[in-house]
Amino acid sequence: MDTMTLAEQCRAIVNDGGLTFSPVLPAPVDGFMVSIAGSERTIPVESFGPEALAHYMADYASRVTDQGLFFGAWVDCGLVYLDLSMNVTDRAEAEAMGRLESQLAIFDVANGEVISL
Repeated sequence: MDTMTLAEQCRAIVNDGGLTFSPVLPAPVDGFMVSIAGSERTIPVESFGPEALAHYMADYASRVTDQGLFFGAWVDCGLVYLDLSMNVTDRAEAEAMGRLESQLAIFDVANGEVISL
């Protein structure tokens, strides 16, 4: 379970390059994060802040709590990408799920690495 404020989460996303969090589950320390297609939102970094994050979280709160998903965020090329993601322990399964969800990559939590698909 994440206890950071929205402002702290936004700072972590922008300053650290990304964040995975849930209001009901502890942050994953291993496994692979796979984004769920159809939940993506992009926001220019200069427009990103607590209000934008709160709106995204409100839109998807029930899916996160009901389906055991995580909020994911990362920064690339001046944009903040927000999505819902699931933690999958098996790499082969995560890669297959990522391909089924038409994702370009998955994220290796333990090693902090993006794995291109």
